[in-house]
Amino acid sequence: MFHYDTQVMPPAPVVKTQVINPLTEETSHLPGKLDTGAAMTVIPREIVTALHLEQMGDVLCQGYDGVETPRPLYYVALEVTGYHISMVEVTTSPRRDVLLGRDVLNHFILTLNGKDLTFELQDP
Repeated sequence: MFHYDTQVMPPAPVVKTQVINPLTEETSHLPGKLDTGAAMTVIPREIVTALHLEQMGDVLCQGYDGVETPRPLYYVALEVTGYHISMVEVTTSPRRDVLLGRDVLNHFILTLNGKDLTFELQDP
């Protein structure tokens, strides 16, 4: 069982996450915010430079306002609470944490207990 991060308002489910360049195995450790409303995982822009990631194309992303915008596409491996997921398509934004979308969350059984500010993330 994990506890929500209460340093953000409202509190949010956050896990230890590693972003890994699958070619060089360079790694960055970051908090990963679980976002069931996001279809795709998003990493901080600075990680692209730090891990020497190569852009593999573009992907159209639609924000909450319905506007589609082309965004750079990268492939990474992720380690989420010790579980390894290889070849995840991600894009970037100016943020400090990883936004773990449904593309990653659908690998797990996720149970949120908002009243208790706890959650479970299990590998079936």
